[in-house]
Amino acid sequence: MKKGAFTFLIAVVASSFSSLPASATIITDSDFFSEITHMVITFETDGMGNKLNLGWGQAQSMPSDEYAYYGFTFEPDIMWVNNGSSAFDKAQAIGGSPEIGISTEFDDFIINMSFPTRAFGFWVINDPAAENEPYPYLTLQAYGVDGLIEIEEVTFEGDAIDGVIGSSVEYGFLGIDSDQFITSIHVTKGATMLDNFTYSPIPEPATVILLGLGFLVILRKRHK
Repeated sequence: MKKGAFTFLIAVVASSFSSLPASATIITDSDFFSEITHMVITFETDGMGNKLNLGWGQAQSMPSDEYAYYGFTFEPDIMWVNNGSSAFDKAQAIGGSPEIGISTEFDDFIINMSFPTRAFGFWVINDPAAENEPYPYLTLQAYGVDGLIEIEEVTFEGDAIDGVIGSSVEYGFLGIDSDQFITSIHVTKGATMLDNFTYSPIPEPATVILLGLGFLVILRKRHK
């Protein structure tokens, strides 16, 4: 498939969706994704699939385009971390996640999706009692096709919290499902570790291929 034709196809589909009023719901359970095509990035490997070797309490710089092959980039660069906290380790294990995730030290960043996305979510470990945190609770803001209009905003609180370890370490799943294309996600957080980034494209990959092939057939017929 020619890149120009594929880009045009995505633009046409995106335009048809963006003309409709947005409707979105909060996701508080990763089982939401069990019935739809999705990807899960565990952050246990780098963008090339090589296992990360971080000891307890160690961190490593993550280039903003590390996972570009999988359809998203960060702005700015952030870090992987093997958090040096037994409570955080227990909370990650409950979510079915090994020890490495997105560092608690980056409080404000953006995830840019390189293809339209229907839904996304994270396994969240949060310590709202940590001192000197500008954002005691994780907030996720999903933005639409133009990158300016906010589709939905959710905060890690209430039903999103599945349980608490010790005196304050909370854990659970948080995300957004939208009938509009999500093209960027603004993350603000304090002492919060994010893991198992789960997301689902719109249209799903197989649908894109079928639509794209059909589009090329139409073009060829018109040029005969």
